[in-house]
Amino acid sequence: MNDFPQYQNISDALVQDQAQELLKLQAEILERLGIAGEFKDTDTDFHTQRVGHFAGCLAREVGFGADIVHEITLTAQLHDIGKVGVPDHVLLKPGKLNSEEWKIMKQHTIHGHNILKGSSSRLLKSAEVIALTHHERWDGTGYPHGLKGQETHVYGRITAIADVYDALTMHRPYKAAWSHKQAAAYIADGAGSQFDPELVKAFSSVQHQFAALSKQWCAS
Repeated sequence: MNDFPQYQNISDALVQDQAQELLKLQAEILERLGIAGEFKDTDTDFHTQRVGHFAGCLAREVGFGADIVHEITLTAQLHDIGKVGVPDHVLLKPGKLNSEEWKIMKQHTIHGHNILKGSSSRLLKSAEVIALTHHERWDGTGYPHGLKGQETHVYGRITAIADVYDALTMHRPYKAAWSHKQAAAYIADGAGSQFDPELVKAFSSVQHQFAALSKQWCAS
């Protein structure tokens, strides 16, 4: 029996505060790792954060609970962490890549996997899966391993749509920004080939949220 309940209450409150602070710290560390991943590539302009929010939005639409939505929102921000291992002459090239340069660029998925692998953290394990698989395609023609259909983890399939949408709607040195309508049409056309068709259906239901989030980021 505790003879000093007033102190127990203080202790319990402190433990709760510390737990919340730890969760905030985890979120901030993942966000800053995502920023570090695009540090050299100044043209991406908060690409990682936007992809995280887009991925979380899509995860919510397909029925994942709040904890998983939060997890995907955080870990999808590390999808391009492996680009730190891509040489500058390839990563920062203003024009289109040639075949040899493209082979080097594709290695960012492997680099990301190697950076994140081996952790006991659930969040970093999820980030590892996303970093490795977000360029796989539903029809098996993606990279790095040519996974087909549900062989690719759903986190990677969700992030693939979020990543492509943001890449299309943002200006790059080698292309103008696409409109939301153009990007949404591209994703719809990719159902069953590049993208999971069920996830494309979910995207069509929340595409207005993607457009709104994109506008918010551009205005900030």
